[in-house]
Amino acid sequence: MTIKTLCMGACSVLAIIGTAGAASAQSQTINNVQGNWAQARAQLNSEIDNINGDVSLTSAAINNSFSADIAGDLQINNSQYTGRGSDAELNANIDDVVGEVSATAAAIGNSASAVINADEYGSLNNYQRAIGNFNADLNLGVDDVVGDVSGTAAAIGNSLSVEAAGEGLNLNNRQFFRGDAVSELNGHIDDVTGEVSLTSAAIANSASFEVEATDWANVNNYQTTNIDPRAYSNVGVDDVVGDVTSTTAAISNSLSVSTLPATADVQINSTQLNNAFTGAEANVTITDITGNVSATAAAIGNSVSVSDITDF
Repeated sequence: MTIKTLCMGACSVLAIIGTAGAASAQSQTINNVQGNWAQARAQLNSEIDNINGDVSLTSAAINNSFSADIAGDLQINNSQYTGRGSDAELNANIDDVVGEVSATAAAIGNSASAVINADEYGSLNNYQRAIGNFNADLNLGVDDVVGDVSGTAAAIGNSLSVEAAGEGLNLNNRQFFRGDAVSELNGHIDDVTGEVSLTSAAIANSASFEVEATDWANVNNYQTTNIDPRAYSNVGVDDVVGDVTSTTAAISNSLSVSTLPATADVQINSTQLNNAFTGAEANVTITDITGNVSATAAAIGNSVSVSDITDF
């Protein structure tokens, strides 16, 4: 659940950059082809002090982004290629804040998100190919905050997020990754009245489907990873009134499918091939906490999650 939420959060960053607007209910076809052979780089250095309000910091380097939110019978064909990689770095010192604090460094090769509300039938064909090095670095210092604190370093090769509804749905995904996806989070968090959540995630291929079909739905997934996703966390947390969560996760191939109870017949075909070292390393020191503490380091080659299937 943590990883799925993270992937959707990273995709929302991309949707701000490139969004296809909603259209009236009718039959439509969208063909999108994107190729990026140059590196994307983003760096944000911040000193934040004495703020009476929320603080949100984002450094995002993205090679290709596609987003659509469409009503009506629809076919989407999306092809994305990147060949150089991306680097995102966020350096932040934050002190004396009355409000929530969030800091995100995201390096992403190919991102696609689609919301399909079909009158009858909807179709999506997604192909993503990422070759290169994708690095996300978050260096975060936080002191004296009244509010929740979250920090995320996410390096993702290929990402697909789909929400689809209609009578019949045909959803196809193919993702290929060859390169390094490396996330690193270095954080020192002190004196917080609120929850603290820190995540370092390196993901080669990720696909998420939320489906509601009154008749039938077909989901076909093929993912392959060849070189290494690695996630690192070096975290110190002290004096927190609230829960503390630290997650360090490296995943080669991830598929999540969920259907609402109204969905009738569902067929899912998934193939995941991993030929990459997958590594997660966390060094965590947590002291003086009034609340629950959770720390996780997870290295996963292939992962499939299916929930709420009524007829499989």
